[in-house]
Amino acid sequence: MKIDNTNGEVVARKVLKRNKLTRRWRLVYDRTERRDPIDSKFDVRRSPFKLKKLHPRNIGVLYLYAFAWLLYTTWIPETWLTWLTHRSVINQQAILLVVAIGLIVPLATGVFDLSIAATMSAAAVTASWLLVDRQWNVVAAIALALGFGAMVGTVNAFFIVKIKIDSFIATLGMSSILSAYAVWRSGNRSILGLPDSFLALTKDFAGGLRVTVVIALLLALIAWAVLEHTPVGRYFFATGGGREAARLAGIHTDRYISAAMITSGVIAATAGVLLASQYGSIQAQSGAPYLLPAFAAVFLGSTQFKRRFNVLGTVLAVLVLQSGVKGLQLAGVAVLWVENLFFGLALVVSVGFSSYQRKVHGGERRWWRREESGPEFLVGRLMGWGRSTRNPPTSPETSDWWYDPADKQAHHHRPSRAKRKKITRYIPKRKGHISS
Repeated sequence: MKIDNTNGEVVARKVLKRNKLTRRWRLVYDRTERRDPIDSKFDVRRSPFKLKKLHPRNIGVLYLYAFAWLLYTTWIPETWLTWLTHRSVINQQAILLVVAIGLIVPLATGVFDLSIAATMSAAAVTASWLLVDRQWNVVAAIALALGFGAMVGTVNAFFIVKIKIDSFIATLGMSSILSAYAVWRSGNRSILGLPDSFLALTKDFAGGLRVTVVIALLLALIAWAVLEHTPVGRYFFATGGGREAARLAGIHTDRYISAAMITSGVIAATAGVLLASQYGSIQAQSGAPYLLPAFAAVFLGSTQFKRRFNVLGTVLAVLVLQSGVKGLQLAGVAVLWVENLFFGLALVVSVGFSSYQRKVHGGERRWWRREESGPEFLVGRLMGWGRSTRNPPTSPETSDWWYDPADKQAHHHRPSRAKRKKITRYIPKRKGHISS
């Protein structure tokens, strides 16, 4: 052991540790001194940077964005390397970012909201109808549209929490009802002639960026602060991780599910108002194209940084996906169908990768670990790991010193013949023991 000469305390002790590469045991010094306690309220020290944070599993969306930049820079440099191109991407997808942020909250609580696009269309039609046909004030029309979104979220929460209808079915039915309402209220026509005071909500702000971008970033900042740094956000994720376990822990899961659905409805209505103001006209199905891209962005963002639904991953996913689509459109590659194909593939790949992460890194099985991949798996058969658990051991094997009857999955493998001879010399022989 190592002793500090100043105070006589033990600084390090020799312990037996196994090398991760050579898999050999060796004696090394292990520090025993205690660090000063950290006061979480006032301490500002950061955790040390680790290289594994740069793994594509954690920030793969950034590598994808870098690859898109490299590809389009060499393919279409005359149009890709201009501020006009990226400004149009940011302005066009600000509304998509608002919809995606509204979708994060119910997904964090473990419920789906498939009515978010229909709520967006219905709120936009309602506000436009009040402004054009009823000549309402802009503030009153927007307030009623937001109240309409809150009402839709309340009805969805009632179906899910009280009636116990699955969120997928409840919100899908609500989506159809809202689509019928939007067609009826708009008369199946475009609503034109919106007042200039309403159109000024999405005017240019600075550098060619519109006010919609500022509103989207403010909503993202608020959602990030609530979900990541408040008890409410932790309760949302606890409800989504295990509703019954969270309820037994004292969390009112029904309240948080209801709050998530109402929040989603209000944010969807906000996106509808911004959509009507940005384009100057609205139709009954104007919000439908935002459903698939919003889900693709949220699920792709959930595979980044925290391996759960998070705001920062969603923001970057929206930027990366739309930049990829914009680059293909500028290159003239199938403008009509490339967007749906791109977002559809992104949704399937992101959900599949998220499920693979939960399976491999969530404690089920890690295929690269010898202890967890026996001969019943392909890697175990190729590498010759373990002993088959399908065939029970013979009677001579049960008397060997290395046999463990409690090891049903063969995690403790039979050692090599040389190692058995080396270790057997230190083990006293038993009567009836059959050497291997």
